[in-house]
This record gives sequence, C-alpha cells and structure tokens, in this order.
Amino acid sequence: MNVTLITAIVLLLAWGTLVFGAHLGSGPVHLLYAVSVILFARRIIVGAPTFRS
Repeated sequence: MNVTLITAIVLLLAWGTLVFGAHLGSGPVHLLYAVSVILFARRIIVGAPTFRS
C-alpha cells in the first residue's frame, strides 16, 4: 500500500464518520469524499507502484 491509497481510505472513513456518525451534511464535509474519490481514481488510472530491482 502506498500513501495515496492510505490517504484515500482515511479520508473516506473520516467522511463516513462525520456524515453518518455525527450527522453533518454540510458542504465542507463532502470535500473529504471528493478528495477521497479523486485519490482512488488516481490510484486506478496510474496503477500500483512497481518496484524493479
């Protein structure tokens, strides 16, 4: 796992906690979701890093 994937998962968990746990539905909270989706898309498009020896 790399930093991009870990960051995307953490942001998605933070968004879920704030929306479903704390019942915050305002705009700034959804920026966490947007950034998480962008990071996941970047991970899918670029792919996992390959280590060559």
